[in-house]
Amino acid sequence: MKKKVFLRLRLTGIHGHMVKAQNEIKDSLKLIDIVVEVLDARIPFSSQNPIINNITSDKARIIVLNKADLADKNVTEEWKKYFMSKGMVCLDTDTSDNNCIKKIVEAIKVKGKEVYLEKNKQKLQKVQIKPIYRVLIIGIPNVGKSTLINKIAKKNSAAIGNKPGVTKKKQWIRVSDNIDLLDTPGLLWPKLDDKNVGAKLALTGNIKQEVLDVEELACVGIDMLVLNSKYKKMLQEKYKLEDEDFELISYDILEKIGRKRGCVISGGNIDMTKAALCFLEDLKSGKIGNISLDLPNV
Repeated sequence: MKKKVFLRLRLTGIHGHMVKAQNEIKDSLKLIDIVVEVLDARIPFSSQNPIINNITSDKARIIVLNKADLADKNVTEEWKKYFMSKGMVCLDTDTSDNNCIKKIVEAIKVKGKEVYLEKNKQKLQKVQIKPIYRVLIIGIPNVGKSTLINKIAKKNSAAIGNKPGVTKKKQWIRVSDNIDLLDTPGLLWPKLDDKNVGAKLALTGNIKQEVLDVEELACVGIDMLVLNSKYKKMLQEKYKLEDEDFELISYDILEKIGRKRGCVISGGNIDMTKAALCFLEDLKSGKIGNISLDLPNV
C-alpha cells in the first residue's frame, strides 16, 4: 500500500531558550576578536543559524566544517570555496583527529594577528606586547561545538575567570599563551518550520529523530539519496537493491531495505519502524557512504 510522506516537526517550548542564547551571544560579541562557527560538513546550510551572518558581520570569521569524515569530499571542497569567496577562513575537520585541532588553533593565531594589525595600523606603539586573541566558538547543539572546545582547551587549560561585561555563566579559558576562549551556551536555530532543514538536521543526528515520525523521516532520506545518482548507487550497493526497485515509492523501497536488514516479523511482514531505524542509523553513521545533503548553490 502506498503511503504519502508528510514530515511533521514536534518541537515545543524552545523559543524562550533560543532567544536567551542569541541575546547572550550578541552581548558577548563586543569582547570578541574572532568568531569560530562550527557547522556539520554534511549540511553546512541547514546547520547554520540564519542570524549569525547578521550579528557577526563586523567580526573575523572562521568556518569549521565538522564531521567532514562523514561528508562527500567533493561537495565539502565546493563548500570551502563558497565560504572563502565570502572572505572567511574555512577548514574541514574531524574533531577526533588531533591534527585537525592543531590546524584550527593555527588558523585562529593567523586570523588573530590580522585582526590585531588592522586594529593597530594607525597607532605608533613604543612598547611591543604580545596580543591576546579573544575567540568565541558557536554552533547549534550536537554539531560538535562542545567537543571542539574541549579539544582546543585541553584538560590542563586554566580558566581565567570573568571579564567585565560577561555574566558568570560564561567562562574565559586560556587556550595558549595568546588565545582566550569564551565558553558559552549553545546557540539554537530560531525556527524549524522548513521541513527540509528539519529533516536534514534529523537525518544527520543534529536533532533527535524522535521529533519526527521515523518512517516518514527514513522515506524522506531515501528520496534525497535517490535524487542524486552517486548516492543512489551507494544505496543500491549497500542494500543490494535491483534497478527496478527504484521505480517504487520510498516507502516500498524502505520495505525492501527492511527485508535485506532482517527486519522480518511473523507472517513474513516487515517491521517498518525497525527498518526505518536501521536505515537512519546507517545513513547517520556513514555506513551507506560519504554523503552530503546540502549543496553549495544556496
